[in-house]
Amino acid sequence: MFEEYTFENILQEMIDETDPSFDVSEISPLYASYAKSAAQVAKLYRFLDRVLELSFASTSEGEYLEKRTSEMGVYYKDAVAAIRRGEFNIPVPIGSRFFVEDVYFVVIENENGIQLQCETEGTIGNKFPVGTELMPSETINGLETALLGEIIIPGREKEDEESLFVRYQDKVAEPATSGNIGHYKEWVREFEGVGAVKVFPNWDGPDTVKVVIVNSEFMPASEELVQSIQVALDPVPGQGEGLAPIGSFVTVESAKPVFINVVATIEINSSTTIEVVKEQFQQALADHLKSIAFKEETEPIVRQRVIGSLFLIIPGVIDYSTLLINGQATNIILRESEVPVVGQVTLNV
Repeated sequence: MFEEYTFENILQEMIDETDPSFDVSEISPLYASYAKSAAQVAKLYRFLDRVLELSFASTSEGEYLEKRTSEMGVYYKDAVAAIRRGEFNIPVPIGSRFFVEDVYFVVIENENGIQLQCETEGTIGNKFPVGTELMPSETINGLETALLGEIIIPGREKEDEESLFVRYQDKVAEPATSGNIGHYKEWVREFEGVGAVKVFPNWDGPDTVKVVIVNSEFMPASEELVQSIQVALDPVPGQGEGLAPIGSFVTVESAKPVFINVVATIEINSSTTIEVVKEQFQQALADHLKSIAFKEETEPIVRQRVIGSLFLIIPGVIDYSTLLINGQATNIILRESEVPVVGQVTLNV
């Protein structure tokens, strides 16, 4: 908005408004005084322009973005520690600590299945595959098997600016009121571990509502997370004992996984190996699937040309051919309640 107020323009304006009888050449004291003043005024305009940017959500950042989004009750979400199932040959006491690669987990539930919470907040607790062996921090008599199980609540880093702004836009675009779709979304998004939600009104007749969720990793949600939301929304169908209005019959489900199996022939140079390429491709594929999973503004299509392009960004890959996705040389179209998940990747050279 203040682009024209540059040092050069301000200085020239001061010179132009000076009485011609005064010396304003570059070696004059008056010019030196003008130059110093113009520099300070130009800096002030830059600051003023930045203040203006920070006052609008679309151009703001950091704490100032939250100041704006807080007007709609939207705040940064703190980091969350992962909660996972545990597989043990004996019951283990609550508070028992186990570790893998210097990452510690503590038992927080041992009645309805053993649950462990990572002691470190963030996504680090998600990274270990199911079946990873855990080591106890102290001797537990009779313990022979200690394995890390499935993720119940994914760990999450502190929310970034992009995610906060998207939630703010959703709140503005879909104001929550009287049990409308926006209201259901707002209720469900408050649960730790929810990454996205879709609401289907009248899905099984009048007054029926289906709520479908994915976890914060944009993967199918755990049974525990689904059940906790079901109880919160509609514990006794239609009776209004939860958040849902009286007369609403709410069904909460996890999105159904669709495994994306990829077979391709690739051409590589001597700087890499097929094992390295496969590992990097699987990560790139997972990132891409997450970017299109359960996004209402994104077509639920796994496109063959996009999957093929993922090979070409991997160092050492020259080309690819005979690309098949789930045995087909075509795009994979997902249903609204489905989420794509990395399946088996087979690469040939």
